[in-house]
Amino acid sequence: MLYLRRWVCCVVLACSLFVASSAMAADLEPIPASWAAAFSAVRPDPPPERLTRDSHYWVSDESYHLLFRQAIADKGGVFLGIGPDQNYLMAGWSRPEVLIPLDFDQAIIDLHFAYRVAFLHSETPEAFRAMWTQEKEAQFKALLETEYKDKDSRQLKGILKAFARARPKVLLRFKRVSKLHREKGIPTYLDNPEQYAYVRKLYQTGRVFPVRGDLTATTTMRDIGEACKKLGLEIKVLYLSNTQQYFDYTDDFKQNILALPLAEDSVVLHTAGMKKPWSPDGLYEHVLHSGPNFRLWMQDKRTRRVWRVIAARDVNQETGLSTVTATPQEVDARAAAKKK
Repeated sequence: MLYLRRWVCCVVLACSLFVASSAMAADLEPIPASWAAAFSAVRPDPPPERLTRDSHYWVSDESYHLLFRQAIADKGGVFLGIGPDQNYLMAGWSRPEVLIPLDFDQAIIDLHFAYRVAFLHSETPEAFRAMWTQEKEAQFKALLETEYKDKDSRQLKGILKAFARARPKVLLRFKRVSKLHREKGIPTYLDNPEQYAYVRKLYQTGRVFPVRGDLTATTTMRDIGEACKKLGLEIKVLYLSNTQQYFDYTDDFKQNILALPLAEDSVVLHTAGMKKPWSPDGLYEHVLHSGPNFRLWMQDKRTRRVWRVIAARDVNQETGLSTVTATPQEVDARAAAKKK
């Protein structure tokens, strides 16, 4: 009987803690003025001379971010991620205090400003998805013009152009993401009211800061790191997508990563364009990396390309999720031992 009472007490306590935690996460307050000032002061890097494959990636071409879901669940802190829509998908799972969507393509940053208006003017995930339909296009455009009427005309033009070009692709992306996750039994912000409310609240409380940034340049990433350190905030999730396969690990890139206050429990999310049998979408490998371990690779002089990091992964062919836990020194020691 005594054991039963203890078990009941533990269950009640666990449930109450869960409810309290959920309430705290969902009940975001307006961002403190000091936070808003620090993140608003982050400077954009110069635009690139040319885009990757001369294309705007209006939507992610990665489908299985769900492989990262458990690793990022309720991480909180700061979420810094590359690209468009996938940032909102993962933010619904990780529930950050601050969301920083980063891209070196200004058109994608302009698109995030359109997302902002869609979130602010849609109370439900159904209404949010409907905003991107052709039937709502004129209404959405009018909202953008009203919301950003005080912006520089060139900025407004960029936002309107990004919306017009991306809208049908975004709508199709939503349908595909919703279908896949429903089949997997995984709720997302596109259909789960609680997750949607959280992501929407990030915008309502001024906690989203889209910025044009280049991972290999010298301004934006370091400004983000300085802002976080100044405010005593830590980056809990760093999502790099597959961008790293397009450049060398230069000293500037490494210093950018090392300038970020990655928490001890932070995770770095890589994808790699490798068509392996265990890749669930047949296109990308999904690689999970702890923030502290990734810092060790950034301090390693021999690591000049992402492929040295990816080669150190442990593959789980059942789940399709790979992990990197080895240090560069351990990898080198293993290689040396094999040669003997």
